[in-house]
Amino acid sequence: MRQKFIPSKTYIEVSNRTKFWKPVVKNGWIIKFSVHDDKNVLLTVISKLTGQTIIRYYDNEDEACEFINYILNQESSPI
Repeated sequence: MRQKFIPSKTYIEVSNRTKFWKPVVKNGWIIKFSVHDDKNVLLTVISKLTGQTIIRYYDNEDEACEFINYILNQESSPI
């Protein structure tokens, strides 16, 4: 039997203050970008070929974008 998920008050409050977008696939990388309270950025990057996962947290959206640009210039496959 499947249990029903009942979100807590904290879960609902956090989810209401979080924006997220569908993952983007580019150059062999899967990139997921989320913003909490319009300032805190959670960035998740996964190599499609190796499964390597990089999780970064930023206080500044510009720094997160710089890291995305850096990653997109790296090989997503093992050397």
